[in-house]
Amino acid sequence: MKRRDFLKSSLAITAVGAHIPNMLFGIPKRRSFRWSSNDSDRIVVLVKLNGGNDGLNTIVPFQETQYYQQRPTLALTADETPQLTDTAAMHPAMTPLLPFYEEQKMSIIQGVGYPNGNLSHFRSSDVWDTGSNEDEYLSTGWLGRLLELEYPGFPDNSPEYPLSIQYNSANLLEFKTSESNTVLYLYDPDTMYAVITGNYVADQDNETPDTYGGDELEFLREMDFMSFGYSEVINQTVQNAPNTVLQYPETNIGQQFALTARLIAGGLATPFYRLYQHGYDTHIEQQSRHTQLLDELSSSLAVFLSEMEALGLLDRILVVTTSEFGRRVNENGANGTDHGTSAPTLIFGSQVNAGIFGNDPDFDQLDGNGNLQMQFDYRQIYSTLITHWFGLAESTAQNVFGDYFAPIPFIDQALSTGSQISPDGFALHPAYPNPFNPTTTLSYTLPIKEYVIIRLLDPRGRTLKTHRLGRQNPGRNTFRIDGRNLASGSYFAQVESGGTALSQKITLLK
Repeated sequence: MKRRDFLKSSLAITAVGAHIPNMLFGIPKRRSFRWSSNDSDRIVVLVKLNGGNDGLNTIVPFQETQYYQQRPTLALTADETPQLTDTAAMHPAMTPLLPFYEEQKMSIIQGVGYPNGNLSHFRSSDVWDTGSNEDEYLSTGWLGRLLELEYPGFPDNSPEYPLSIQYNSANLLEFKTSESNTVLYLYDPDTMYAVITGNYVADQDNETPDTYGGDELEFLREMDFMSFGYSEVINQTVQNAPNTVLQYPETNIGQQFALTARLIAGGLATPFYRLYQHGYDTHIEQQSRHTQLLDELSSSLAVFLSEMEALGLLDRILVVTTSEFGRRVNENGANGTDHGTSAPTLIFGSQVNAGIFGNDPDFDQLDGNGNLQMQFDYRQIYSTLITHWFGLAESTAQNVFGDYFAPIPFIDQALSTGSQISPDGFALHPAYPNPFNPTTTLSYTLPIKEYVIIRLLDPRGRTLKTHRLGRQNPGRNTFRIDGRNLASGSYFAQVESGGTALSQKITLLK
């Protein structure tokens, strides 16, 4: 690795107080965080269940006979699991999260993965971090590319607040840009502030020589300045946070949630947090270990959600769990499970469309290794965050991932992104009127003569009506949705053409 490349990839390390030259050059222009197309102050808290979480014992298919046949020791019974639907339940250690499901603040996306799932921890983690295909090797992260689009030339035009914060892992690939790294790697803000300010000496008069070495020195000075500036902002933010009577568990993940809560409550404008909980590689004696992990996660997350709700902040926040893969369907000889493929993703917040998206696991359609088939590509979740949560253009998501990935309607209060346009030119335009009573008109553009299917979905993504329109002419087309036989509420209109489905939220008010 070239020395300058190493320096540029080290922003996250210097930001927690690594020793660098204590010189200050001219202060760069700084600004508060904002997206290119809106002033959204929304936040995503990503929680990595590191090691490969066992999805079948997280969201339990308790009515499935093969689940018990494949797992004679590890299977959880209906009597011990809190039931979510007639066929699905959650692990008993997740009981602290049951009220959020009942209060319509929890979504479950079944069967999340990617085609040809890789069973290596390192490779599969890289796939999720970079937003790539299994056979595609990228050196930048999906969040790094997204934030680089919003802040081109970073760190030269760095914002007033960190673009993202990560705890408990030195894997920084997810936030890596083509030139730098957009993440602040943080443990305790008071310690960070003391370390950096204790060594810091401002020197604005020292000019940088116009040489290759001078260029390297100027970069070091910039990193030094950002380390100092961010430590001061974070320290002040934490001190400004209101006191809370809620007590977080004295666990590693509990303290990560506690610190995240103080930063958000104190007013930090950072849009992305990445938390890590290690230990989910449960090859041996899974039952006790998995129970402990889910208990630590659920008890900490429940406090965080409760505190954010009490402070009136939960409507700005989504919590999304990720894991590099799931586990094998059958248990192994060591009372554990081996590496698998797809698994459920859990999403929490007051602005979610609650319930379960996708179907219960299909034990009759396993792959050659005895693993579950994928139902949703993980990039569909990321794309939904970009377009529906942060309200950025569909073209932005396509630039990040190099392809179109259909959003999943798990967000209730989606920010408007205007027309949705797929790479081949198929477009879905905003319905009008919306809200509506009793009818609204969908408008869509076809690049060629193509077969069209229009579906009306309920808030959980279940199909209520299907209209098969046959082959439609290229250009702009319309279709009227009649709500006279529907109850008031939110729905999703989905238009499918040429294998691509575009969706938008519509609201019926009677």
